[in-house]
Amino acid sequence: MHWGWATKTTFLILLAVLVVVFGAWLYLIHTDIDETRVVFLSVGQGDAILISQGMNQILVDGGRDGRRLLSRIGRYVPFYDRTIELLIPTHPDADHVGGLSALLERYQVVMAADTGARTDTKSAFLFYRDLEREGARIIPALRGTVLDLPEGGRLSFLYPYAPLPADVPETNEGSVVARFEFGETSFLLAGDLPDEEQFIPDIGPSAILKVAHHGSQYSTSDAFLDLVQPDEAVISVGENSYGHPHASVLARLSAHGAAIRRTDTDGDIVYTCRENRCKRKE
Repeated sequence: MHWGWATKTTFLILLAVLVVVFGAWLYLIHTDIDETRVVFLSVGQGDAILISQGMNQILVDGGRDGRRLLSRIGRYVPFYDRTIELLIPTHPDADHVGGLSALLERYQVVMAADTGARTDTKSAFLFYRDLEREGARIIPALRGTVLDLPEGGRLSFLYPYAPLPADVPETNEGSVVARFEFGETSFLLAGDLPDEEQFIPDIGPSAILKVAHHGSQYSTSDAFLDLVQPDEAVISVGENSYGHPHASVLARLSAHGAAIRRTDTDGDIVYTCRENRCKRKE
């Protein structure tokens, strides 16, 4: 039996279609499409947080390494979904935006939240240049911006209070702080903000705290923990020369009764949300 060129091409096309359909079927039967997931991605010394609701994706930061970011996202976003509905770079440091140019090459970003802060680093320049070329709708990453998610849940921006100058001298002090609420569970995403209780004195309780600045000694004070009262604390951290997470921060978290999770030892930290609450996936 001899196949002509056209017959072989048709066969390969049909085979490719079957592979895609089979892959989509496998994803759907192993995934609850009504499930919301909050994933603290293990991207090394940096932050990347995915809030996933079926075909709707929110990404907070992107770590430093684009290849590592894409590899981790690919574990939770179906391969046929090439859209990020909302991208939130908390501030323009390399360990938060360095991986995002690679993200923009693979995914279409519909909306991006922006404080206005910039730095003159190469990674920040490339990311914001590429974001402008992407043509995403820009929304203010400022207190008062509240988004109700289509499958349930609410994302509220708590800080900063006003747009920041492009040449803000201390980028960490302009870091976005946001809260994601799903039913009875709330996640406080503290970015890299130092002395949080001074900047946001009315912060209020949250069950899960994304510890600010990878566990730096200049964040997560006793006063702040008195306000937040977290049950669990997630530290996004990798190999580093800064001493993160600092022993004093770990001691304070333990003293306040917060169970500590770390991406450098636990890998991706996943919370699944159904009905009215979220719980960590073991």
